Amino acid sequence: MPACVDVARWRRDWEAAMRHYQPGRDEMLATGLAAVEEAHGRTPERVLDIGGGPGTTAEAMLRRWPGAHVTVLDVDPVLLALTDTALPHVRTVRVDIATERWRAPAGGPYDVLLAMMTLHYLPGDRVRAWYAEARQLLRPGGLLLVADAMRDAPSVVPAQAATGGTDPWAEWWTRLAGEPAMASLRRARAAALASSTCVEFVAPIGWHRDTARRGGLCDARVLHQRADHVLMAFRRPEEHR
Repeated sequence: MPACVDVARWRRDWEAAMRHYQPGRDEMLATGLAAVEEAHGRTPERVLDIGGGPGTTAEAMLRRWPGAHVTVLDVDPVLLALTDTALPHVRTVRVDIATERWRAPAGGPYDVLLAMMTLHYLPGDRVRAWYAEARQLLRPGGLLLVADAMRDAPSVVPAQAATGGTDPWAEWWTRLAGEPAMASLRRARAAALASSTCVEFVAPIGWHRDTARRGGLCDARVLHQRADHVLMAFRRPEEHR
């Protein structure tokens, strides 16, 4: 990352945009982290932030769990470069969860997997497979936290429908395009995302519960809900011999 780039500002503005799309984001995350501590009876040792972007969520987790080993996984080289610069002690992995090939680079096993505003990028059939793949990255007894929009029926919602006529995410990228020092990373991003689309898939709580159960996860719980935005927790069952 070029030294002239104001990494702190870009990350701060990114987090502000995410709060626009996810009402109660800070409270939701705090609730999820508290649930992890309650479930394990301790702070987690290994955490995977799936679709973690510029590492703002990872940073919040590290403030609460300073001894944790956190990995940030994302497909976007621009966002991961911001993480690498701001959080050099955090491992980053660039891979696309739209394909099952994401599991091997992700590593594991983990105490906690977090997917915050990530699964709506995938079509429903891919989400079904993804839950089973996520299970394999968890330690027995480990938790998967999923935070996303969940409505009454599975649907694909046009991207502009949820923004009330404004799009802070698009505005963030437009402003970044005016940053000459980021040109090479933006070119890498264009190549990485050339075949990617966000389908804006939205499904109800019951759909996620049933899909996760079929993927081998159990103890589905709603930890937090504000309007259509929901945080759910799932557990990988303990292995009994």
